[in-house]
Amino acid sequence: AAPGTVFCCDRRKMASACASSSSETRTAPTPKKYEQPLWTSVVAGLVGGSVAVVVGYPFESVKVRLQTGKTTQLFRSLFAGVVAPLTAVTPQWALMYGAYFAAQSGMERLDLRENVALRGALSGAVCGLAVATVTTPFDACKIVAQNERVSALKAAGRLLERGGYRALVHGMLATCVHLSLSQAIFFATYESVLDRLSIFVGDDTTKSPDWRPAIAGGAAGIVEWTTCLPTDTVKTRLQAGPVGKVRYIDVVNDTYASNGLRGFYRGYLPILLRAVPVNATAYFIIEATNAFLLRHCSDRRHSSRRRPQSEEPTGQQR
Repeated sequence: AAPGTVFCCDRRKMASACASSSSETRTAPTPKKYEQPLWTSVVAGLVGGSVAVVVGYPFESVKVRLQTGKTTQLFRSLFAGVVAPLTAVTPQWALMYGAYFAAQSGMERLDLRENVALRGALSGAVCGLAVATVTTPFDACKIVAQNERVSALKAAGRLLERGGYRALVHGMLATCVHLSLSQAIFFATYESVLDRLSIFVGDDTTKSPDWRPAIAGGAAGIVEWTTCLPTDTVKTRLQAGPVGKVRYIDVVNDTYASNGLRGFYRGYLPILLRAVPVNATAYFIIEATNAFLLRHCSDRRHSSRRRPQSEEPTGQQR
């Protein structure tokens, strides 16, 4: 062959190699939110949950004291018993987001891709039932600590003295009822608002900062507590009562007989004041952490695909 022909072929090979290298170095497509590894949602939930506990605990103390009638020195020792929910953050939020994301992933098999509200409600109900099994003992300790102004450890000791280990699971049924319903409503609202706001940012939710979770979290918190505060009031009053001597229906009847419907909404204002900043902050951090970990996983997966090709021998020089 003529020398010019060889040079032309070499130039084509070089252009092809450059194009291949360019395509390899492009950023890999980021997987969908609920198709990422489960551990990323667990880590994001732990980070956001820790922030939620610290920000919201003073409001929670006021709410519990109003619900149970312990209004003397209402604003004293607002962080009493905070160790219990902080200790519960690891299993509670890990289980919550593990269950929620697993349920969302399972919804891919159903024809619910476009119905984000229904998917959020079903996944939230599953999540609530799963979390109830973990949170009941910590809630029992927290309520005693808040009402009696003692530490979480002393509250646990008093519960054991009053009813043994059975006292630590006192109110399990009431907790299951409240959390399954409240989480279904919360996540149905959260996913709906998040979806409606997507028109402002497009489909790429991995760019930081994304302000939609703050708005969606605050709105979902308001809807959740407005609709589900009665079940939380019944749960709280039941767990604050004698172990094994109070039935769910008795608490409902007593609360209504004492104050009517208003009795189920005691502490509503502190809850609303808590719901917006806590949920807005927590879910902004959760989604930001999730997006960061998602990008990290995508970059590592992309680099692992490139490494074997880059390490292949290029052939011997003659």
